[in-house]
Formats: sequence, C-alpha cells, structure tokens
Amino acid sequence: MAISENWANLLEPGLRKIFYTQVEALAADSRIPSLFSVQTSSKSQEHDQGIGGFGDWREYKGAIEYDDNEQLWKTTYTHTEFARGFRVERSLVDDDMYNVINRRPAGLALAAVRKREKDAASVFNNAFSSSYTGGDSQPLCESAGHPYSPLNASTQTNEGSTALSYDAVISTRQSMREFKDDRGELIPINPTLILIPPELEETASSICNTFNGSSPQKPGQTDYEDNFPMRKGIDYLVWDYLTDANNWFLIDPQLAKMYLNWFDRVPVEFAMDPTSDFSLEARYRGYMRYSYGWSDWRWVYGHAVT
Repeated sequence: MAISENWANLLEPGLRKIFYTQVEALAADSRIPSLFSVQTSSKSQEHDQGIGGFGDWREYKGAIEYDDNEQLWKTTYTHTEFARGFRVERSLVDDDMYNVINRRPAGLALAAVRKREKDAASVFNNAFSSSYTGGDSQPLCESAGHPYSPLNASTQTNEGSTALSYDAVISTRQSMREFKDDRGELIPINPTLILIPPELEETASSICNTFNGSSPQKPGQTDYEDNFPMRKGIDYLVWDYLTDANNWFLIDPQLAKMYLNWFDRVPVEFAMDPTSDFSLEARYRGYMRYSYGWSDWRWVYGHAVT
C-alpha cells in the first residue's frame, strides 16, 4: 500500500477532531463550572483585590456621610503551562492500524481533562493544610480562625470535624449564617450545596432525598418529621477527585462564584509538532495554560473528619 509523503498532515484533521470531541464530552461532566467562576484571561497573571464592606446607612440630615472600604487581601493568580504529546509511527499507517492511532488523541484528551479536575479538586483536598494558604495566610478552612481583615485581628472559623449527618448539615448551616464581614457585620449567605467524595454519596442522598409519601421526611424516622435541609433546597454534589473518604464541605454556590476562580489563559488545544521526523513518525501535542484558587473563604465550611 503506497503512503503519501504528507501522511502526517493528512492524519492531523481526523486526530484533532477525535481530541476535541473527547474533550467536549468529558467536560460535560466537569465539576469546575458548578463551583468555580470560570473566566478567560489575556494576561500572564490575574489579580483580585479584596474590598471590605460598608457600614450601615444613617439617617440623612442634609449631608451625605461618605464611607471608605478597607482594602483586604490581594490574591494573585499566576497561569501555569501544561503540555503532553504522543507519537504516531509510520508503520501503524502502513499497516492500516487506525483503531490504534485513534485511541491516542482520545487518551490525550482524557489526560488533559483529568489534570484540570485534579487541580480544581486540590482546592478542597488541601483545604485544611497550612502548606496551601490564601491571601490571609490561612488555609481555605481554618479551625484557629481567619482574621476579619488586615487591620482587625479578631477571628472566625470555618472548619469542623463532624462526620456527615442530618444534624451536622443543620449545625454547619447555622455556623455559616454567623459569618461576618471585615467590620463584624453579618453577611447574606445561603449554603445549599454539600460537596462530597463518592464514599459519602449514600449518606448525602439520605439527607437530601428522604420522603414520606410526597412530603420531605427526616431520615430514620417512622413518624412524620419535616426534612429541614430539603425544605431549604440543600442538595449534594459528588466529586470523584476528592481524595479523603470522610471530609465534606457545605457551600454557598453563589458566593463561591464570587470568590472561587478559574482562569483559562489558553484553553486546551491540539496541534502537530513541526519538529516531527515525518519519514518515520509524527508527533502531536496538547497544550493548556490556566490558574485557579480562592480570593475569600466566606463561601465554604469544611469538615476534616478523622
């Protein structure tokens, strides 16, 4: 069978289509858009400057009183490059082994999407570690306390150690409703999402989906007792890339989209490497560049369960 000298270029469109089709299919199950504010970037870094709250409005007596926001912590997002590639040997084309060839771009796409999910999930996997800190120099979830502001050393906490249960969800929700801004004022918060690893899915389902006929029912009760989390619209999200089988998080999804960020500097792309040895093999590569993290912690309460 005669093979064109342009065999590598002729393969590229088909391999690219397989790659992007697989990326699109896998991205449909990504948890990143459910939790992060996904944005594009045209710079080498992105910055988020925290701004404090305003004081209460005062009665107008002929002159407006102007307030100044305190500057909180500045968070820098520095984009990182990622790349991976594969080879297609001339012999595979000679032997009409396209089933083998086509699995390679699909596998490369899987590895790209998996890397993004693992990195995004690392925000939660490292949420209790002092090696991974935010703008206030504290982990995302901190039992010793987050300072109110750079000028106010008073602290508040968003870390517990209680195993996931019906009562723990209610208690954690109440704790989150006591979160305050830099001035010690309550902030509007509505925690409606339990983030869990696969090992806690049955427990979370029981908490959020127990009925007595058509009415919400507290789990484990024989007589009717209202299911409070269900009444408040609390649901759960399972993420396979959470590495601790016991830890769980209660989240306000709207606030998360304000403070939990993902920046795509260069979306996942596919191309042929021009340095390929086109006589014997062609090389194809994928590339992406992104950053991620959080600018404020007040959208989440985590439980590190031992």
